[in-house]
Amino acid sequence: MEIGLSIPIKMSADEKEQYIYKAQSIGVNNIWIGDNPPINNAFLDIGRLVSKTETMNFWTGVTSPFYYSLEVLFSLSVWFAKNYPNRFGLGLGIGNVNIIENMALKDKPFSSFKMEIEKLNDIIKIRKKQTGEDDFPQLAIGGLGNKMISLATKNADYLLLNSVSDFDIERAVKMVNRSASVDGREIKIIPYGMMQIVSNKQDISLTMWNIAKDIAKGCSTSILRSHGYTAKKIEQIRRLSWERYNKVPQGEIIEIVNDFCFCGSLEDIKGRLKKIKKYNDSSLFQQIVFGWMHNEDQWDDIKDLVKFTH
Repeated sequence: MEIGLSIPIKMSADEKEQYIYKAQSIGVNNIWIGDNPPINNAFLDIGRLVSKTETMNFWTGVTSPFYYSLEVLFSLSVWFAKNYPNRFGLGLGIGNVNIIENMALKDKPFSSFKMEIEKLNDIIKIRKKQTGEDDFPQLAIGGLGNKMISLATKNADYLLLNSVSDFDIERAVKMVNRSASVDGREIKIIPYGMMQIVSNKQDISLTMWNIAKDIAKGCSTSILRSHGYTAKKIEQIRRLSWERYNKVPQGEIIEIVNDFCFCGSLEDIKGRLKKIKKYNDSSLFQQIVFGWMHNEDQWDDIKDLVKFTH
């Protein structure tokens, strides 16, 4: 199974360049670059980094059709796909709704996103009809809920599953297989999990906690139940604030981080990966992405995980 790493968006340009060199040296195949204007622009980063190596693949991980006009998003994607064949992938998701000014989009983010995907498909069809070229890059749609998974099965080449939980992976597999049996269209699944290697799980970073609790809060009650959470635990999750926490809470509630993400010792993470490795023989799984909480002293550990996953 190929390995992908996401680059922390707050790194400097030089730091990002060193990051890809080190990733390449330990066998990482794919780099996913977050898009969160105005803090970071994934296309600028990819344009700067893709020429630094001849083997690494680069993905927007993820961008949103709400950040750009669809014509600009389409043109940028086609340019990268044509100039760097088979090395660029477009990862799309709803994105950060807090930076979206259009209240109609904010009120109905999924239905608005679905409409944008439909418009993008229309642009792709028009270009193919006018030029005869089918030059749009591979597309991944990122999400976790059933509606996003269903949308991906109908429109994308890949589902970037925003969880590494056994429950969510099994659910995604069932939905993808069901869709393939109906229309014959089979997409690949890419599990994506934030990852922090720490000896004590209570020592996880604030960033790790805030991302994981937002993932959990965004899940439907039925999905949380499928994770084995009791009604009491679900109520605890519902009471968590959407606002950014300034302190990692104590107690069992932080276990939601270990459910949706990778955290703990290197051996803890290997234990989680053993379950995912069982999909190595499945044509549905070709890559897993680590949203690594970067620690310069842990490159040897990442190399160990790359070897273990292969």
